[in-house]
Amino acid sequence: MAEALWNYKIKCPFCGTQFETTRMRNSAIRVKEQETDFSNIFEGECPYLYAVTVCPTCTFAAKNTDFEKIRVQAEAKIMAASKQLRASTRPKPDIFGLGPSTPEIAVKRYELVIAFYKMRYVVELGVLANMYLQLVWLYRLMKNKEKEQLALAQAAAAYENYLAKAYNLPESLGEPGIIYLIGDMYRRMEKYKEACRFFEQALASKEIKDYPKIADMIRDMMMMTKEKVQKTAEA
Repeated sequence: MAEALWNYKIKCPFCGTQFETTRMRNSAIRVKEQETDFSNIFEGECPYLYAVTVCPTCTFAAKNTDFEKIRVQAEAKIMAASKQLRASTRPKPDIFGLGPSTPEIAVKRYELVIAFYKMRYVVELGVLANMYLQLVWLYRLMKNKEKEQLALAQAAAAYENYLAKAYNLPESLGEPGIIYLIGDMYRRMEKYKEACRFFEQALASKEIKDYPKIADMIRDMMMMTKEKVQKTAEA
């Protein structure tokens, strides 16, 4: 096994199974560059492949940072699903192996995470939206353009819902960053007019002065997108 990876012993909070899961050391992460939707391109192993934990017995799945912190007593739907999955004779997905992972395996794990987050007593809209966005990044790693486009549509809808309902937007992005991100997703879906609408909304945000780097990104992307709109009109 590569030095970047290590096996962590953990216990499922819902079925009590003790198992090992492979994780990536933070010290081994090497970012080469960042894309316009904040996805990183890495040198060597990609940490996105090791960011979630899945129980091999009941398939409960969550982000690594959440797996052991979940309040089991508050999650009746997940407990019921855990019991049902333990009793099921249907074959479980082949995603529990240790060692180096692949984007294909990671996608299956993320799909389980999304399913379980939707069962949560309190659905954290920001976490859910980010899970959809990371699916986009995984399909991009796979060079699967069709599925990336489908995931983009899901992620954009999830972030719009998050923006409309959440009061605790991430401090690193604020309102302008979230709106910009939605606009960039529409740009990647080649829906240029919708993208421009979100970019303009981001620049009009009352918080934009607090995020000068994001403001520069928005202006650059708006210029690029308006050129696309013009070329499309001329075609």
